[in-house]
Amino acid sequence: MPVAIAQPENADDSTQAKCRQYLQTPLPVEATTVTAPAKWPDCNSYKLYSGVGTKIDYAAARQCAWSERLAQQANLEPRYTIASVFGGSAMLSVLYANSEGVSQNLTLAQKFVCEAGGAPAEIKYRLDHVASLKKNASAKAKFDFCDDITSGFMGGFCAARGSEFQDQKRSTILKEIAAPFTLEQKELFETLRKAEAAYAEAHARGEIDLSGTARAMFQIDAEDTLRDDFIEALRTFESGKYPKISAQDFQYADARLNSEYRKALTDAEQHKSEYGAVQPDGIRNAERAWLKYRNAWLAFAKLRYPTVPDQAWLLLLTTNRISVLDGSFCDMDAVEPPCAPQGDTWKPRPLP
Repeated sequence: MPVAIAQPENADDSTQAKCRQYLQTPLPVEATTVTAPAKWPDCNSYKLYSGVGTKIDYAAARQCAWSERLAQQANLEPRYTIASVFGGSAMLSVLYANSEGVSQNLTLAQKFVCEAGGAPAEIKYRLDHVASLKKNASAKAKFDFCDDITSGFMGGFCAARGSEFQDQKRSTILKEIAAPFTLEQKELFETLRKAEAAYAEAHARGEIDLSGTARAMFQIDAEDTLRDDFIEALRTFESGKYPKISAQDFQYADARLNSEYRKALTDAEQHKSEYGAVQPDGIRNAERAWLKYRNAWLAFAKLRYPTVPDQAWLLLLTTNRISVLDGSFCDMDAVEPPCAPQGDTWKPRPLP
């Protein structure tokens, strides 16, 4: 039976016993009215539940999740997608645990936790988490499938889902920031926004060590950090706080950037055969993307902030790029020279 595949066979004896019991829980009548799909449904229950690109609709999310669950049981589930990891049984566990669009049924929610599977410890903690909701009903506690993760696998997917949520918020914020811009400023800002997104992606893809099990999470976090920094910088400048600098300061920073770039390439070349290591081409691609971003910023700033000299922006962007290169090769978990004096600096420092 398909449900047996989801049985947490590697979990401890207590968790396995609980799942054997919970998996016997009868399904509600509405589950029997859903037609088995011939392919993975494209309704995306997690988006309907969270309001990503659409309005929040718990009832529609539940109907979609029933179809996704049948697709999971028919082995139609696509691997390594956010929709499949958080859809189907996982989404049903959330809906029934939190009584969103349906009456709360913790036993049914636990059945779906067992069906969804995952790392053994994650299943155990999720079952305990759902059970605790009955005790904390007055506190309006909520259950989320990412609350109890223990694996790098789920850490990556939770980060990816969180990034989607943040992208939607970022889009709204950027529209608000650009609202007072002139038409010409908006056109240049759109070019800048695309260049910034391309640089953030190139940095995450090409300048982050991928040797750990949580590599996907690190990549997403690195990209999100740059994109959030961009928004905070815009807010600062729109409030009237601008960078001030001399030509001499920029010349020093430019020379230092060239030095850091050459060092980064040398380090990458020496370690490129190691598993998950940053590759020289990744650094070159990110540098080219940064140059396009820098030039797009200068073009936009000249029109939007005409009183600020180019060298002030150049210094600001150059200093920020140096900090990215400084931290790209630090081990994510250990503090070894030359990273130890700087701390965990793999994340870029925000623009002031």
